[in-house]
Amino acid sequence: MPASLPERPDLSEAEILLLRQVAGGHLNAAVSRATGIPEKSVTTTVTALTSKLGTPHRYRAAAMGVGWGWVRTEDVPVVNPTGVPLPAQQREVLVGLVSGEEPQATAKRLGLAEGTVRTYVQKILTTFGVRSRQQAAALALLSGVVPLSALGEDWPDTAFGEAVEPVPQPAGAS
Repeated sequence: MPASLPERPDLSEAEILLLRQVAGGHLNAAVSRATGIPEKSVTTTVTALTSKLGTPHRYRAAAMGVGWGWVRTEDVPVVNPTGVPLPAQQREVLVGLVSGEEPQATAKRLGLAEGTVRTYVQKILTTFGVRSRQQAAALALLSGVVPLSALGEDWPDTAFGEAVEPVPQPAGAS
């Protein structure tokens, strides 16, 4: 496993703000208000961003944003987390979520029914105190529950923050 992060894509300040909104699990109307993107264009703009990051999934884009240091803990709202540690199988389902696996692929990898995987995702959301897979994927890395290596073979097998020095933020990105 590499000791440093893979090369990160070149995102503008506006794209980083949009990525933070995605990681926060915000609905299109809220994303529009925060970014100035017309509400009717939010989905298309997010799709362009996830494509730029090399994934079709908002939840994987959120996790990648954490890995590159763009998405921070304060970007991911949490309400009433249970504080209960995740059982091993639920952690493995969370690894699949962070890696961008479809539920069918996660079920096959773990030898579970697809319905069980979907149930586990709902339990993970409840445990983390979040409402979206984007928030869960981001928190999985921010909290160290899942190592960065879940993002792919180019990522180090360490918890977030232990791989390399923090990534500098672009001017004005806060």
